[in-house]
Amino acid sequence: MQSAPPSIDLVIAVHDRTRPIERAIDSVLRDGVEGTRVIVVCHGLPASSFASAQREFGTPRVEWLEFADGIRSPAGPFMHGLRAADADYVGIMGSDDFLEAGAVAAAARRLIEDPADVLVLPLRHQSGEVLSNPLARKGRVHALDPVRDRLAYRTAPLAFFRRRLIDDLGLALTPGLPTGEDVQFSTKLWFSGARIDFHPADPAYVIGSDAEGRVTSSGLPAREELAAFRALFQQDWVRELGERERTSLAIKVLRIHVLGLMLRRPQAEPVTREDADALADIVAGALALAPRSFRPFSIADRAILDALTVAHPEIDTLSVRVRDRRQAGRFAQLMPKNPLAAFDREGGIRRYLRYRTWP
Repeated sequence: MQSAPPSIDLVIAVHDRTRPIERAIDSVLRDGVEGTRVIVVCHGLPASSFASAQREFGTPRVEWLEFADGIRSPAGPFMHGLRAADADYVGIMGSDDFLEAGAVAAAARRLIEDPADVLVLPLRHQSGEVLSNPLARKGRVHALDPVRDRLAYRTAPLAFFRRRLIDDLGLALTPGLPTGEDVQFSTKLWFSGARIDFHPADPAYVIGSDAEGRVTSSGLPAREELAAFRALFQQDWVRELGERERTSLAIKVLRIHVLGLMLRRPQAEPVTREDADALADIVAGALALAPRSFRPFSIADRAILDALTVAHPEIDTLSVRVRDRRQAGRFAQLMPKNPLAAFDREGGIRRYLRYRTWP
C-alpha cells in the first residue's frame, strides 16, 4: 500500500495588493495533494487587503499571516512564514510566480518513493523559456554533487526541503540587502551534505513576468548588486569549505555576477569608476577564496577578469575588453587561455555541450 505523502508548507510573501496571489495559491492547491498547505505572509499590509482571495480560498489549507519590519526585502516575510511552518517539507514562492499543473503531485510522488532532504524544482520563465539551472550532469537526478552538478548556480532556493534543515543548518535569508537575500541560505543548503535530488523534466516552478515593480530590481549600482557576495566571501563557514567547493562557488560568482553584470550593461553606457572598483573588490575576494578560479574561463572572458585584478581598473581598458568579448568568435568565447583546461567541467566547451543535451 502506498504511503501517505509528506506534508508540505509553501510560503508566499506578498507586499502589494495588486499581486496575482490567487494564481499562486491555486497553483499549489489544484493538484489536490493531501497535506499541502499555503502560508501567505502579508508584508506591511493587513491580511484584509486580500479579502477577495480569502473568500476564494476559505480553507484551512491556506493560512494568512501579517508581518511588518519596514524593510523593502522579502527576507523578513519569508523567514516569518518558514518559522511558522511545521510541515515535513517547506518551500518559498514569490507572489508573481506559480507552479505548473502537476508540479506538487510530482514532487509528492518523488518524496514518497525515495525521500530526499531537498527536492530542487525545475524552472521556466512565464514566456516558456526553460532554465537549465542547475546545469546538472545528464541523467543525474539523485544525490547531486554540489560541484559536479553545479548547484551554486541556483541562487534562489526554489525547492522543497526538510523543515528541520532550517534549524539544523541555521538557514536564514539575509535582511537589509537590496538583492541577493537568498545567497547565503542557498549556498549553505547546497554545500551542507544534505541529499539533493533534481528531476529537470518534471513540471516546473514558473517565474512570473506579468507583474511590475518586483521587490528586487535590476539596474542597481554594482556595489549594491554584489553586496550579498561580498558578505558571503567573508563567512567563516565558506572559507572552511574544501578547495573544490570554494572554487566552484567563486567561478559561479565570477561568471554570473561579474561577467554577467558587465555584459548586461548597454554598450552606450560607460563603466563608472564606482562600478569598476566594486567589481575589482569581488574579483579579489574570489581569488582569495579560490586562487585557481580563473582557470576554466575562455580567452575573451579572461581578458575582462584580468583587467579587474588591479585595485582601480582602467575604465577605458574595461570598455575595450567588454566590446571585444561581444565581438569575439566562437573559439575565443569557448577556449580557455590554458589549453589544458579546455575540458574543465566549468569551461565553455563542456557547458555548451551540456546545454545542447538538456535535460
